Amino acid sequence: MRRLAWQVLAAVAMVGPGRASAQLRLAALDIRVPKAPMAASVGDRSILVYELRITNVGRRDLAIQRLEVSGDGVPIAAYEGDSLTKVTIRMADSGDGRTVRAGRQTLVYLAVMVPNDRIPARLDHRFLLTAADSLAGAASDTLSGYGVVVDRKPAMTMESPLRGGPWMAANGPGNASGHRRTAIPLGGEARIAQRYAVDWVMFGPDGRLFHGDSTRNENWYGYKQPLHAVAAGTVAAVKDGIAENVALAPNRAVPITLETVAGNHVIIDLGGGNYAFYAHMVPGSVRVKVGDRVVPGQVIGLLGNSGNSDAPHLHFHVGDRPSPLGSEGVPYLFDQYSVLGISPGFPEPWKGGTPSPRRRAMPLENQVIRFQP
Repeated sequence: MRRLAWQVLAAVAMVGPGRASAQLRLAALDIRVPKAPMAASVGDRSILVYELRITNVGRRDLAIQRLEVSGDGVPIAAYEGDSLTKVTIRMADSGDGRTVRAGRQTLVYLAVMVPNDRIPARLDHRFLLTAADSLAGAASDTLSGYGVVVDRKPAMTMESPLRGGPWMAANGPGNASGHRRTAIPLGGEARIAQRYAVDWVMFGPDGRLFHGDSTRNENWYGYKQPLHAVAAGTVAAVKDGIAENVALAPNRAVPITLETVAGNHVIIDLGGGNYAFYAHMVPGSVRVKVGDRVVPGQVIGLLGNSGNSDAPHLHFHVGDRPSPLGSEGVPYLFDQYSVLGISPGFPEPWKGGTPSPRRRAMPLENQVIRFQP
């Protein structure tokens, strides 16, 4: 026993005095990353999106007072106070996400920006910890060295699923978007299929999303706009025949289940583990069937309001499996488009903006985009 104790102390000493305290205290946190981050350019910078699932496997409640992120040894981001509260969610109740209760889990949603030419190979994390009832006091423990290897595979570049515009990237890639925060447990595994999803809605010439009676789908400017294949691929799944909803109605036309949630939809296998998902299409408009080969730009259906949808829009995302919700969302880049500005969001009208061209980039939440005609 004495020999074992000396071996443990020797091992602790080898990691250096800064980490010895944390090791001796055995901060009982188990940290996992469901999907390794992959860089996606958003213009002059790239975004790395990932989640930390932190489980307290000990018997005492702990709190995260500060979280620091570095890439290849260079500080990138730090979170504490309100900024940390905004990126944490405590599972099983609505309490302060910075507190990780014994036997419970906290999710930390991270989206860090780095220069396009300096994508790190690894992200390291340093946690300043304290007792759950001492968040305002000094940190009592440090947990360092938890590293996340960045997936170096480049995000796939593709054409746009839409043409013209202006289009708003509602609920698009952003750390607080509803898509980003929705984990769906299927088959014993919770995945975030919609990590980079967008609900594309179209502005009309009056800067509004609809004209006249807002409950009529045909009065929405994007309604029945053609949807295009973003790349060459094979149709992996098709659903058609689901009735459309009344726009902005509190109820749906059909009960929402795993079979109907996406409405009429198409999934295209783009190769390389990338599956493009188009949801909420007009019933009877789907122009492809499972097994069909498609070419870039081919019209596969029309934008509609079926499934779990409030109003006509295209829900688009790319996942790593041919499943609407049972996949992990992966980033994607559009070959070219222009950013016109940021929309204040529905129901505020769009008042126009100056085009800023983008090449091989991904739009962000509520950006207003014009695609090629």
